[in-house]
Amino acid sequence: MHYFPIQIIILHLKLDPVDLKILSILQREGRITNFRLAKRIGLTPAPTLMRVKKLEEAGYIKRFVALLDTVKLGLPVTAFVHVILEAHNRKTTLDFMQAIQKFPEVLECHHIAGDEDFLLKVVAASPGEYENFVLGKLTKVGGIEKVKTTFVLSSSKLETAIPVLKRQDAKTPS
Repeated sequence: MHYFPIQIIILHLKLDPVDLKILSILQREGRITNFRLAKRIGLTPAPTLMRVKKLEEAGYIKRFVALLDTVKLGLPVTAFVHVILEAHNRKTTLDFMQAIQKFPEVLECHHIAGDEDFLLKVVAASPGEYENFVLGKLTKVGGIEKVKTTFVLSSSKLETAIPVLKRQDAKTPS
């Protein structure tokens, strides 16, 4: 297992201002060429590419994606779904999280603290399709006590970019 020492090094990667600038640019312009990125951060292409690879290996960059328009794709209904489980034990929780992975309608699944156990972000073509999802899929998952839905009427802000340049302390989490 010669990978272990590399993992230790990666876990201790300290982000400097150049790394933070790279992250900031890439999360808004994921298709930027390495050459343009290098010019923007003031480095040559080779060290820029090395930094990006290190950020990927260390898990700061999870993946590169395209953000799609749900309305244009025929999925104009967005709902936030609060789920309360019948039992609060490891098996019920893990079984629920595993079952949710199979539902493409569920964009996000968050295990939360508070009165509810999970918060889901779900998209659908219509309220009727959402109802079919709840009755035909979600409530068939074992261990659910209650489901509460909040429909989105409009969104004044949709952001995926994390404000990395505004951080005072660029240290990795302990």
